[in-house]
Amino acid sequence: MSTIDLQAKIPNNVALGDNRQLQRALEHWQPAFLNWWDEMGPSDFKAKEVYLRTAVGVDAQGWAQYGYTPMPDYRWGIFPADKEENRKIGFGDHMGEEVWQDVPGEYRSTFRRLIVTQGDTEPASVEQQRLLGHTAPSLYDLRNLFR
Repeated sequence: MSTIDLQAKIPNNVALGDNRQLQRALEHWQPAFLNWWDEMGPSDFKAKEVYLRTAVGVDAQGWAQYGYTPMPDYRWGIFPADKEENRKIGFGDHMGEEVWQDVPGEYRSTFRRLIVTQGDTEPASVEQQRLLGHTAPSLYDLRNLFR
């Protein structure tokens, strides 16, 4: 794994810079995401001390390390765990086989469909929270909404 550059536009430990097309696409899409959040997400939070819990790294066992950031400063990050030699799949049809380092071709279309479905439904839940953010009775409630 590469070292983590937390100052990059999209912090990562996957050598994102080696895939310039993907890096440019993500860096182009991220400001659009933040603009969308600003227009459609929970309101009335910028002047308040509301922080998002976000992954800032991952340890060798695959556990995410978290930090807090104000929403206007939020950035995506890509932090898979370091490769563990002889690690086996622990469940399902491929139980006992070596863990995949890349998604096998026969699963890619299903995997993409799941990502698209998740990507289509998550924004709706954020948009539904806009009024709740605007009417949260306390800073405590507003912080819990962001969790």
